[in-house]
Amino acid sequence: MSFSKLLSALNSNSAGVIDTLTVIECNPKQASQLGQMIIIQSDGKSETKVDGQLEPFVMDKILDIVRTTSWTKPVIILVEDQQKNTYRLFWDRIVQKLRAIVFGGGHISQPLVQLLSLIDFAVTVIDDRPEFANTARFPSAHQVVCNNFQLAMKNLTIDNGTAIIIVTRGHRYDLDCLRATMGSNARYLGMIGSKKRIREIIKLVQEEGAPIDIEKRLHAPIGLDIKAETPAEIALSIAAEVVAAFRGGSGCPLSGYKEAF
Repeated sequence: MSFSKLLSALNSNSAGVIDTLTVIECNPKQASQLGQMIIIQSDGKSETKVDGQLEPFVMDKILDIVRTTSWTKPVIILVEDQQKNTYRLFWDRIVQKLRAIVFGGGHISQPLVQLLSLIDFAVTVIDDRPEFANTARFPSAHQVVCNNFQLAMKNLTIDNGTAIIIVTRGHRYDLDCLRATMGSNARYLGMIGSKKRIREIIKLVQEEGAPIDIEKRLHAPIGLDIKAETPAEIALSIAAEVVAAFRGGSGCPLSGYKEAF
């Protein structure tokens, strides 16, 4: 039961940190708590996932330890309750990567996947052409899928820890990918294209019943304005915009801020 709850917590937590603590030794009078797993999510929310609740005093001490820990490897921790009963707990920390799904395996995608992987995104690349969708072309990708875009999307997990980047080889494919992902809660949704073409696509999907906020959510034309020309420069502008979306950055030059140093 506890592991299925852990999986549920991982899925709901998107990207972030989850601390797990398992009671491996306690007073015989608290035997029902032996094996109890405690899950603490990155927002500080704690949940006990099997029968038997630890008393608030013990939970407060556990939370204090977790908030201040700098451990990087699993350890055993000791916690005492108010009656001096000792609990031994096995602590581990699960760090989930942010995810990026890149639709299209063309000349922009190659440097883009390299950049996103370098900043620790788990990147999935999708293209329907074997010569463009292979691990030799994208060695740093977490996953490379060679399949029809619409079919590939059926097996994707898209949540608030996901960036959707649509850079396929044609407007028809871009539109198919947008239709399939615009209703998701992806943190970032970007699509390549000229301003004129983007206006046409937004008008079309709005007529088809797109989410009311699609024009605001969609980053298109994609990327920050750095006057990019080469595929690598375009990839850089896209990666920078993705980071800004996840970190809350403005995308403005830091030299423009005039605070006193």
